[in-house]
Amino acid sequence: MEGLVLIVVLGVTVLVGTTLGGRYRVAPPVLLISFGVLLGLVPPLSELTLDPDLVLLIFLPAILYRESLTLSLREIRANLPAIGLLAVVLVVLTMVTVSLTAQAFGVNPAAAWVLGAVLAPTDAAAVTGLAKRLPRKLLTTLHAESLINDGTALVLFAVTVGLLTGTSRPGALGIGEEFVWASAGGVIAGLLVGGAVVLIRKRLDDPLREGGLSVLTPFGAFLLADAVHASGVLAVVVAGLVLAYAGPRVIRARSRVLAYAFWDLSTFLINGGLFVLLGTQIPRAVKSITSASPQRAVTIVLVVTVVVLATRLLFVYLTAESLRLLDRRVARINQAQGGWRVGTVAGWSGFRGAVSLAAALAVPTTAASGRPVAERDLIIFVTALVIVLIMLLQGTTLPVVVRWAGLSGDPERADELRQARMRATQVGLAALPQVAAEIGADEEAVRRLEAEYRRHLDDVNEGGGRTAEERRLEHKLRLGVLAHKRREVTRLRDSREIDDLVLGELQAALDNEEIRLLGRGTTE
Repeated sequence: MEGLVLIVVLGVTVLVGTTLGGRYRVAPPVLLISFGVLLGLVPPLSELTLDPDLVLLIFLPAILYRESLTLSLREIRANLPAIGLLAVVLVVLTMVTVSLTAQAFGVNPAAAWVLGAVLAPTDAAAVTGLAKRLPRKLLTTLHAESLINDGTALVLFAVTVGLLTGTSRPGALGIGEEFVWASAGGVIAGLLVGGAVVLIRKRLDDPLREGGLSVLTPFGAFLLADAVHASGVLAVVVAGLVLAYAGPRVIRARSRVLAYAFWDLSTFLINGGLFVLLGTQIPRAVKSITSASPQRAVTIVLVVTVVVLATRLLFVYLTAESLRLLDRRVARINQAQGGWRVGTVAGWSGFRGAVSLAAALAVPTTAASGRPVAERDLIIFVTALVIVLIMLLQGTTLPVVVRWAGLSGDPERADELRQARMRATQVGLAALPQVAAEIGADEEAVRRLEAEYRRHLDDVNEGGGRTAEERRLEHKLRLGVLAHKRREVTRLRDSREIDDLVLGELQAALDNEEIRLLGRGTTE
């Protein structure tokens, strides 16, 4: 019963927080964390402990898989050097700077290294929630970085925890071998699971069974990688990329609509729920700090927050400048895209989130000798407050930074979309006679379909000579008529002239027409 109450409370909080955030233009994750802090002060949620396994084994694969399905492979290939530097080199550098800073304030060296590994990765859910309005190229880089650097950081985390608890003391070569195997094994596991799922879905044409397989895919990839001590994070991302690439050839329309609807809804609730759960842990972390005085602990939080932000910004600037010096084409592109201002946006979008907190909570309570782990409470306290500070600081100011940098959405996407629609319609028109001959369609049906396709082509090709206002009015006209049709079939059901099953079939057809008019993902 308590679990059900928690689910309902989290769901209501997510709905309220995202609604208020959208209405008052406040980043929803910031509101959700704030609500979580308030909930964490009220029994019984004040006693709630976020299980790290829940995040790392249940929530994380779902979030990573959904994000990987929407990544642009073209942009990943184009920005692979930058993504690799951010996801690997920056993670290591952040761990080093945070660790050295913590040690300068008297933190146990082993605990300081764990703290550095915990705060090193950016968070995929936070990037999705806070940086969604960035241009495609930049957003793809940030998404790919946040999806991959979790794997890098978790490998480093495992090594540093071994040092903290005294269970292992690998040398540089051992750490390198572990990192290489975790990366390579994760990629192989993702390819195997993704390839197997593609082969199965190629032979399936059942939306429910395909949807079930889609749900199992990320967890299967994660478990396979984990079984061979490889990176489950990379396995999930690679499996998602395989499905994203092969999906248009092997997944049918009904199955794709059902699966995307499930992932959109589930990850919306999971992401929001994670931010709320993150907030509930803040009061507990504050109360549990015993290995350091409150003043010293807060000082460490503030300084580490500045170090994390400064390390990322400096690294982004230096990387961009190095690429500019090495390649004149990069220099011209950077200058055309805003140069160092764009770098500032990229640096200011490095949010930390639930993965960092889950890793901090996963630090064992006792060492191999049986003694309590040194400064575990300080690690959790600093991690939790640094996450909140970064969310509040960067999340609330990022829109201002984006406007200052002169970035505005993704203008290339609209042009590419129009060109693709024109080309697809032209190919359909050209194939129409052949298809009609193959299936024996009559000339009247061919003429009707040809006229419809030509109207669609005129609409795409600058509206067939109509003004933007004329196209907008026709669009509203179609939607208005559609609303009357929907009300009529509902009235027929209410008056028992048609059955609910008939209503369902009619609604599905009307829904498809409305989606075609509005476009997928449009909410207005």
